[in-house]
Amino acid sequence: YLRAIQGNREPLFTDAQIRGFLSLLVTIITTLWLYRMITQDISAATALREVIFNTTSLLTGTGYASSDYGQWGNFAICLLFIVLFIGGCAGSTSCGLKVFRVQVVLKSLRRQVQELAYPNGVFVMKYNGNALPDTVTASVLTFAFTYFTLFGLIALLLGMLGLDALTALSAAAAGIANVGPGMGDVIGPQGNYSELPVAAKWVLCLAMLLGRLELFSVLVMLTPRF
Repeated sequence: YLRAIQGNREPLFTDAQIRGFLSLLVTIITTLWLYRMITQDISAATALREVIFNTTSLLTGTGYASSDYGQWGNFAICLLFIVLFIGGCAGSTSCGLKVFRVQVVLKSLRRQVQELAYPNGVFVMKYNGNALPDTVTASVLTFAFTYFTLFGLIALLLGMLGLDALTALSAAAAGIANVGPGMGDVIGPQGNYSELPVAAKWVLCLAMLLGRLELFSVLVMLTPRF
C-alpha cells in the first residue's frame, strides 16, 4: 500500500496476497449479489450496493453495516459467517486469520495431497515466487489450529452462559476477529451486545484481546517463565 501511495502501483497487481484478497472479495460479492437477485425481490443496484458495503466491512473488520444481512437468506448467513474468520491482509489493522495465512494453509493442503499421490516426488511451496521455509508453514498451521481451538472454547463458554447457538458461534467469531456485528437477532446488524450477560461480555473482551494481539502475545504471558 505504501508503494502504491508513493506511485509504484505494480505490487497491487503482482503481490499474491493482494491479488488473493481482491479475488476473494470480488468472488464473495458476486456470489451474494447473484444469490440475492435470484431469491429476493430487490433491484440490482440496491442489492449490489448493500452486498459490496457489508461484505467489505465484515471481511476487513470495519464493523459497520448498512442493512440487515441476516435477512438475505441462509446461504448468505453461512457465507458471511465464514468471512468473519478470514480478515484482511497481513500488516493491516484487521484481525482474523489474514489472507496470507489462509493461502499458506491451502498451499500446505495441496502439497500434502501431492505427497500422498506421488510419494517419491519433491514439492516446494512457493509464495510470491520464493520458497516458503517449513518453519513459516509450521507457524501458520499452528496459528490456525490455535485460532479455531480458541474460537471453539469461546463459543462453548458463551453457550454455557445461556446464548443460543447462532449468537454464541457468531459472537465468538466476531469477538476474536474484532469484526463487530455478528449474526442473529441479538448481536446482528440490527441488534447490539447490550443484552448479553455480563459474564459473556467479559469472555468477549478476552476474545477481542486475543484476536487483536494475534493470540500468542497473550498466551505467552500466561506461561510460568514469563
